[in-house]
Amino acid sequence: AASRPDAHTVISYLSDVINWYRNLGTEAQLVRDPDETLFFADDRQTAGEVLRLAFEYARAQAAYLAKANPNSAAAGASATPALGPGDNSLGNVMHSLETLDAAANKIRTRINGLQAQLAKAPAARRDAIASQIQGAQNELDLNQARVEALNALKQYESGSAASDQNGGLSAQIDELDHSISNTSKKTPAPAETSLVASAEPTGISGLVSELFALSNKLDALEQNRALARALSARAAGVRKSIIAAIVTLDARGNALAQGAGAADLASLKDRKQAFENLLDEHKLLSAAALPVSKQIVLLGIYSNNVGRWHDAISQRWTKEFRSLLIRLIVLGASLLIIFLGSMVWRWLTNRYVTDIRRRGQVMAARRLVLGLLIVIVVMVNFSDELGSAATVVGFAAAGIAVALQNVILSIAGYFFLIGRFGIKAGDRVQIGGVTGDVIDIGLVKLSLMELGGTGTHREPTGRVVVFSNAIVFQPSGNFFKQAPGTSFVWNEVRLTLAPDVDYRLAEKRLLDAVDEVFARYRDRVMRDYRHLERDLNVMLDTPKPQSRLHLSQAGLEIIIRYPAETYTAPQITDEISRRVLDAINREPSLRLAPQANANIQSQVPPPASADDDAEHPAEGNGQAAADAAEGAEKSAATTRTSK
Repeated sequence: AASRPDAHTVISYLSDVINWYRNLGTEAQLVRDPDETLFFADDRQTAGEVLRLAFEYARAQAAYLAKANPNSAAAGASATPALGPGDNSLGNVMHSLETLDAAANKIRTRINGLQAQLAKAPAARRDAIASQIQGAQNELDLNQARVEALNALKQYESGSAASDQNGGLSAQIDELDHSISNTSKKTPAPAETSLVASAEPTGISGLVSELFALSNKLDALEQNRALARALSARAAGVRKSIIAAIVTLDARGNALAQGAGAADLASLKDRKQAFENLLDEHKLLSAAALPVSKQIVLLGIYSNNVGRWHDAISQRWTKEFRSLLIRLIVLGASLLIIFLGSMVWRWLTNRYVTDIRRRGQVMAARRLVLGLLIVIVVMVNFSDELGSAATVVGFAAAGIAVALQNVILSIAGYFFLIGRFGIKAGDRVQIGGVTGDVIDIGLVKLSLMELGGTGTHREPTGRVVVFSNAIVFQPSGNFFKQAPGTSFVWNEVRLTLAPDVDYRLAEKRLLDAVDEVFARYRDRVMRDYRHLERDLNVMLDTPKPQSRLHLSQAGLEIIIRYPAETYTAPQITDEISRRVLDAINREPSLRLAPQANANIQSQVPPPASADDDAEHPAEGNGQAAADAAEGAEKSAATTRTSK
């Protein structure tokens, strides 16, 4: 059976409605988009109507209790809010006050923390933090109103309440109504603020954050709907108790009607007064039952509206989750295509690029392109605002370009060095007066094995020279390199013969001696010559020994010009010098001019111009020429002595 309505039930139910209404501030923090303001506006209007009906019910119940118990203080003495455990004694009131004070301190601490965050937060998060601060302030105001109500009860329990005990419940209801009205006026509606529709996230990070935010919102809405259903169940219980009281009144009225037989005038007056009292009580209970019935209907409407809001958020969560899956699939497919393309690139390079130097360059380009594609794909899939990201990257790139201009210039020089007419490991180059063989071409630096000596007599010094790749762009860099695709240089043998010698015989003997040495590496020189012709797309003289005659005051000067391999040029020069001298000694009719010195040297290169950077002939072998000249002079002296 339902319990009879009393002051304790009224205040307890009113406290439940107030606690439920307090969650409206939490619900206001869930509004982020303009379309959500419609749901919140409906909920706010419904919640305000439910709260108003709760106070209407409370006042009707207070009037009924005052009518039903005119000479009892129960209406005021039992008006204890259901805010703490136990009964309605003074000790429980004090315990409730302590609990509310502790809660108020926690709320104040939270407000101070939020205000500190607001002072340091960026502009994008200030609205959300301000909404949290406002919600916490509303919660603090509601807590203060309940403290004031409990203080009034405390005064009443301690005997300091007003003399009109039946008016205690009505005073408490008015006090709660006043405090709640002030609090609700301070609560701003999200619809009144400038809400702008947020852009749909497109990046993976934005989608993940959005999914977590939507999940939290779904949990909060489900909790609000559960609270509304619980309050509706409580309202149904209160309504049941009121209906039970009305049934009791009807039973009393039926009993009076059955006893309406013969009676004296006094009894008729008493029965009439009893009927009037029952009628007044019935009207008061009906006035209390009607708001509760309306509350049940409104709470159902509130639950349905929250359910629609929940369904809309759920659909949005499903849409965002589907977008996240698609984005992850696209990312995985893009990376898979990139890696498959990288494997195909490597396979094609290993199969069709036979030159090791070119293969290394192609593989280096493959790694660079692979890294750039991965970075671009990851940025596109994780970033929500590509325009902002591109702007930030642009400014960052400008700053990096200024700070690392030498490094960037060195990287550009690397691509110049490995280009079509560039160099490779093993090439002999001259940079700023330093001659050496290339041992490594890095992304920012070039390493050479330094060579000492002059002409073709160059030997490693044991030192490694390192230059920045940017030196190729320096006007004073003096960068010389060998003709692309070749490994030979042009050397000369200079001899001054007596004027009366047979020049045809001398030319034949000397060319035969040089041809015997040149025949051993002729194929390699011709191969390099064909590569050079194809790469430069020009017609060049065929590399073979050639002779030139020149008449001078000292006699007949003969010049034998021949190609020699770069890395074996010292040995070739030595062997040709020996064979030339042997050929002269074997032919008695060939004589060197008495005053002449044999001169075997490499061809002196012409002065380098700004446009001629594709070829640098090796320097002559002065030391070997001097040695050969000294031997020739000794041989001539021996011949003269024997004669």
